[in-house]
Amino acid sequence: MYLFINPVGKESYQSEKNIIKLVNKLDTEIRFRFIPFLNLNTVTKVLVEHNLPLNDLDIRNKVFHDIYQSALDYKAALFQGKNHGCNFLLNLQAQIFDNHRIYSNDVIQDVLSSLKIDTEMFEADRYSDFTIESFKRDQQMAAEMNVSNHPTMVLYNLKGIDFGVSLTDCSSYNMLEDLCSGKLNSELMLCKNNKSHKGPITSLHTI
Repeated sequence: MYLFINPVGKESYQSEKNIIKLVNKLDTEIRFRFIPFLNLNTVTKVLVEHNLPLNDLDIRNKVFHDIYQSALDYKAALFQGKNHGCNFLLNLQAQIFDNHRIYSNDVIQDVLSSLKIDTEMFEADRYSDFTIESFKRDQQMAAEMNVSNHPTMVLYNLKGIDFGVSLTDCSSYNMLEDLCSGKLNSELMLCKNNKSHKGPITSLHTI
């Protein structure tokens, strides 16, 4: 299971929590990755969501920078282990959305102080060429999976399904649970067999 996210996006935060809840609930082993994703469309989406002017270049650049740097921050934390990366991401988003703070270096330092992350290593990694290249590979993966927006979930190896599935509306925990438990297999098959790839649930797509 791959979830393509905006590391400082509210919808992504909710989708991540849905996945973690599902992993803890289901007996089936679920492997998942949260993958930062950024393009011009995702920046525009953030501007629209926050009622910000679309033609203000300074605001657009600030939004782009915050998503991009937070993605590199998340990648840097991931280099110290998947659990560290996941905890860093969720703590960062909790600071922004639950504590109503704005993404900044001060917020990053507060998150780091609450976790067992090597701060010196993190600071070096968050600006390194290796981290940037890793982020670029994530964008290539998104392109290969036809991801164009966040949050988008891509799933493989679903029971009874021999093709990949993408879900562009990840806000519903119940839909995610139905998807992973096989309750939506008939809709998926209909989507697969339809040339336009549109089934009864328009947020589901086949790969």
